[in-house]
This record gives sequence, structure tokens and C-alpha cells, in this order.
Amino acid sequence: MLESRRAFMLATARAAGVAGPALGVLAGTEAPARTEANDLAILCAALLIEHHAIALYGHGLRRALFPPGLRAYATEFRGDHQGHRDTQVAIMEERGAAAPAARDDYDFGHAPAGDAFVRLALEIEIAAQRAYTGLISRIRTEDYLLSAAFILVDEVRHMTVWQRVLGLKIY
Repeated sequence: MLESRRAFMLATARAAGVAGPALGVLAGTEAPARTEANDLAILCAALLIEHHAIALYGHGLRRALFPPGLRAYATEFRGDHQGHRDTQVAIMEERGAAAPAARDDYDFGHAPAGDAFVRLALEIEIAAQRAYTGLISRIRTEDYLLSAAFILVDEVRHMTVWQRVLGLKIY
């Protein structure tokens, strides 16, 4: 089960466009030095996952794929991811770096409606939570470390809500 979740997280990170050292950290095969350049690589990886989550939630909201009564959660969570994105972009711009843009080719055409779509939302939240948990220990820059810690709290909250909605074990 752990291996299948790790494979899913890596597949989600790749689908979001994450590459290079950040994928190595997520896979547990690399431990990059704590440098400004690596902080920016981690920030780019996290930002790409946020873009992916925003696109997934947007797709589900536009096509009414979330079950009735759950649209408010989906709207709130999309807003949280948009806030995460904006914070990360601001940090990158403060450092003179160009933030990666969202892809324009996310493929959610196969996405089913109802609880199955909630499961997709849960999967992106699990991937984001694991990415932040795996990457946060590699961050040396205090403002990004603080930002990532607050974002991680949101990701866990999102996961918990979707797990409860689906009747899944939380702990």
C-alpha cells in the first residue's frame, strides 16, 4: 500500500510538471544540499502541484463533478490552493526568480462525477501533503519554511475533510 501511494504521489508530481532534484527528494533517492537554488527548486515543485490542484478543483466545479453539498468545500479548497500559489509566486519574485506557469494541458476528461471525483481531489491533497512533508525538511530559507508549514496544515485539513466525506479512516 505504501509503495502504491508513493508511486501515485510521484506520478502526480510528474503530471504536475515537477522534475529534477525535487522528484529525487520525493522518491527518497536524493538529499540535496540546503541552498538558495535548491529552495527555489523545491518552491517550483510545490508551485506546480498547487497549479495541478487548482486545475483539478476548477474542472470539478465547472462540470459539477462534486456531489451536491460538497461544492462549498471544493470552492474553499480551490481558494486555499490559489492562495498557496500566490504566496509561493510572491516569494519567488522577491528572490528575482521566475515562477513556473500552470500548464495548459491538464487532462481531466476521464474524471468521473460524485464520490469518485472526491477521491481524485483526495489523491491530489495526499500528494501535496506528502510533497510538502518530504520537501519541507530540505528548506533553509525561513520565510519559505514558515509558508510551507502553514500550507502543510491546509493540505492535511483538506485531506481530513475528504477522508471523512468518503467514510475513510483518518488516522
